[in-house]
Amino acid sequence: MSDPPASFPTAQVAPAGGPRQLVGKLHSRLWSVTGLCFIAAIGLALSEFRTSGTSVTVRFADGSGIEPGDKVRYLGIEVGIVEAVTLEENLERVKVRIEFDADSISLAREGSRFWIERPDFRLGHVRGLDTLMGGRYVGVLPGPVKAPRSNEFEGLGEPPIRVENLYDGLEIMLESAARYGLERGSPVSYRGIEIGQVLDVGLASNSSMVVARLFIRPGYRALIRENSRFWSNSGIDLRFGLKGFEFDAETLSTIAAGGVALATPDEPGPRVATGHRFELSKSPREEWLEWQPQLAIGVAALGDDMQLPAPVLAVCRGEGRFSFFHRATQRGWLLPLDSGKLLGPADMLVDSSEKRQELEIWGSTIPLPKEGAVEQGKLASRTITAELLPVESPWPVARIKHIGSQEHLPEKLIITCGSDNQTFLLDAKQASKSAGHWQIEPQTPLDASWHGACVVSASDGYLVGIVVSTPEGVRIEPIGEGLGERD
Repeated sequence: MSDPPASFPTAQVAPAGGPRQLVGKLHSRLWSVTGLCFIAAIGLALSEFRTSGTSVTVRFADGSGIEPGDKVRYLGIEVGIVEAVTLEENLERVKVRIEFDADSISLAREGSRFWIERPDFRLGHVRGLDTLMGGRYVGVLPGPVKAPRSNEFEGLGEPPIRVENLYDGLEIMLESAARYGLERGSPVSYRGIEIGQVLDVGLASNSSMVVARLFIRPGYRALIRENSRFWSNSGIDLRFGLKGFEFDAETLSTIAAGGVALATPDEPGPRVATGHRFELSKSPREEWLEWQPQLAIGVAALGDDMQLPAPVLAVCRGEGRFSFFHRATQRGWLLPLDSGKLLGPADMLVDSSEKRQELEIWGSTIPLPKEGAVEQGKLASRTITAELLPVESPWPVARIKHIGSQEHLPEKLIITCGSDNQTFLLDAKQASKSAGHWQIEPQTPLDASWHGACVVSASDGYLVGIVVSTPEGVRIEPIGEGLGERD
């Protein structure tokens, strides 16, 4: 029998984990899970925060075929989507819940108007053709810029009448025994030129007459006087004379849409304010059609004795080595001054190239020599000989106000190219101070076609700057001391 081994191997037994250790492990895992859930909750909260407050409710008299998934549009651009269409609890109205895009929620503010765009075919009026193929959508027009946010709105039964500078125009009332064919959106004309439109037509509160509300554009307010006369322009005056049948009428669109015409006597009365009431006649008297008063038109902020500058359209051309390389280099507006000079953008008046440049203006071609121009930043002036300056009333140099780039602009500015359809009323808040100029907000309807337009203070009628179009946008350049003055 062999000898037993000197020693036996022994097992090393680790102490078994007790209840405390098990609880600790579970506790650690629970904290991990809780942390992950907390992080996920924060992510969801942030996501919700980014999109919170973008839903609004609009109530309509009827749904007009609108469905969830239909678009919400502003100025033809998609800004949201219809999330739900439901009935109110009393079954009397339709609730439409709209989800705005995060960057378009500012459209939902007090005073904003909503409507359902749908096809509308009437005599002299066609609207909503795009809905025939692309489906119906909800249109929106925002309220005042400073209005607070809102989430509840009352929808319109039909699209609103869009007018520019509503608060600067003139609103007057017409009273008549009958409707005389007037419609919402009907044009208001003076000598055949449209100067406003009919905002709405309805019965007076006591149903004794028809009342129409008219909007007159700011530039034509001076035409409306206490002794002005209005008549319906929607009919045809048919007569039989020696030459056969004769008729008087405006355009076919005016006849169809129900227009309003007006005339002011040769001795015009005082101006009227918003809310003034006039009588609407069925047809004009002969003497009304013979009135030819001389009334200065412009922006309402200017007095009768104030005139707007009248810049002239010009094209600066650069000619290369060969004549067939003749090309337009710049187009813009230039202002004739009583100093015998032209004032405007420097790229219109300064020859900074090695090529010969010419200026086409007043139907003539004027060479632009390298010398003779006074340049200040983006503006310049150049002397023009008297025979090439066929302007009866050039702008007085004395009516130029020199405003430093660090000063404040007047509260109201008139930007004009010399005619009413090229005149724009700008609030100073729409232009921000920059390095040596004021940059105009890109939302304004000013583009490169306004290059060289005149900027006038609405408070006193002084010229304070010139519009200049650059790759960075449209801006107002101040007129420096000595620019445009006599040599």
